[in-house]
Amino acid sequence: GIYDVDAFEAALAGTVPENTLLSHDLFEGLFARAGLLTDVDLFEEFPTNYEVAARRDHRWARGDWQLLPWILGHARDVAGRKQKARIPTRGRWKMVDNLRRSLIAPFSFLLAVAGWVLPGVPSLLWTGLVVGSVAVPTFIPVLDGLVPRRWGISKRSHLRAVGRDITVALSQTLLVIAMLAHRAWLMVDAVVRTLGRLYLTKRNLLEWVTAAQASYGADLRLRAFYRDLRWGVVLAVGAGFLVVLLKPQAWPVAVPFVLLWVLAPVLAWRMSVPWKIAKKQILSSRETDSLRLIARRTWRFFEMFVDDEEHALPPDNFQEDPEPVEA
Repeated sequence: GIYDVDAFEAALAGTVPENTLLSHDLFEGLFARAGLLTDVDLFEEFPTNYEVAARRDHRWARGDWQLLPWILGHARDVAGRKQKARIPTRGRWKMVDNLRRSLIAPFSFLLAVAGWVLPGVPSLLWTGLVVGSVAVPTFIPVLDGLVPRRWGISKRSHLRAVGRDITVALSQTLLVIAMLAHRAWLMVDAVVRTLGRLYLTKRNLLEWVTAAQASYGADLRLRAFYRDLRWGVVLAVGAGFLVVLLKPQAWPVAVPFVLLWVLAPVLAWRMSVPWKIAKKQILSSRETDSLRLIARRTWRFFEMFVDDEEHALPPDNFQEDPEPVEA
């Protein structure tokens, strides 16, 4: 981040005891505030595989729940006194919303299983609520892209883009539902582990592994994924047994989800295995000319307007080279 060190330290001086705060960005922003910076783009690398992503989400959930003393108003400062600094209502709401987000997977799983095992409950309706809660957020970008944002786009290109959006939304919906049992266990483990450390052991509150360290030497074999996601499979099998014992008539509704949860390690493994490098392709003369034209335009811009010391913007009458130039 970019911040004024003196102002930052003054705002947070004596506020947090040592080794107690894992998720710090939201908390620090509430005390130190933040300025608007619109001309900088920040990029973060995606996790290399599903297990790395799961560990990151587990760490985020633990960090969010470690803010519970500040949410409830009984946090202590460095000297052990009750925290005097008042957290704004909006900031407290942001913290609570993070806790709510971490509980979505466990309660979605419980809602689905309850619809399958409780007597007198329409299983299909309750299952539809779970699927809808997952599908609606993923399909919002599809609705947003139905209407072209500018003129001049061919119908074929627009339909192709809409088709890609629908494919992505369906894929995301399927994957979220398939990983629901594992994520339910993951979030419950994060919450219980954090509350135990926070109020009982007071240890390992800063347990954290970087994404690079987590992905280094990762075991991408299928059995490794079944080992890491085993508790989600256990929950799936347990849910299946409950349906058979308590409400067998709901089995046709439950079986697709139970199978997905049991096969979740296979999907996670398939997503995590690197794609094979495509074979070398030979470009046509038209493609070669087009790429050379792009390269020439880019080179010409920097050749004309950039030197070793200054970076100047091009004038309004700058004309790109209209003809491809041999490299």
